[in-house]
Amino acid sequence: MAVVNRRKPARSAKASKKSPRKRPASKRKTPKKGFPFLASFVALLLIAFIGYFIFAVEKPEPAAVIKKQHVKKEEVLPEKPQPQWEYEDTLKEKEVVVDIPTEKKATDPYQMQCGSFRQKGDAESLKAQIAFQGLNSQVKKTGDWYRVILGPYERKRVAEKERHKLQRAKINGCMIWFWR
Repeated sequence: MAVVNRRKPARSAKASKKSPRKRPASKRKTPKKGFPFLASFVALLLIAFIGYFIFAVEKPEPAAVIKKQHVKKEEVLPEKPQPQWEYEDTLKEKEVVVDIPTEKKATDPYQMQCGSFRQKGDAESLKAQIAFQGLNSQVKKTGDWYRVILGPYERKRVAEKERHKLQRAKINGCMIWFWR
């Protein structure tokens, strides 16, 4: 099989010494150099406009300040008006009875459950994490599950406060219920 050279043949030295290629003339026309009449006219107009407002427009003179003599007069208070209404007298004799409701206590205490696990070791691990936050918890076995419980709390607000403390320690998922 014969190898075929696919390159273009090199130009000879004589062919390259022919006349160089002529480039087309630049399409841009060189601007005419002359005095910029329009720009100077606009500048003169602007200077005249500013000068007119500085020198030609009259400035108002400041008003003359008149000093008044202050005469001190004694202030006389008017007499206390007499009451025209009857209810002012009757209200003084009335007695108002206010019914204050007694504070109701919760019927059941609250508990907070932070986890439920099949393995006792997992529940003890969560109990230890809660103990590091300064809270007491207990592990209760119910059926096949080990529940981590905090409480009892008399008010739900106290349980919410401790739940927020656990959330800051990245222990999430604690739920607050009535005590069982």
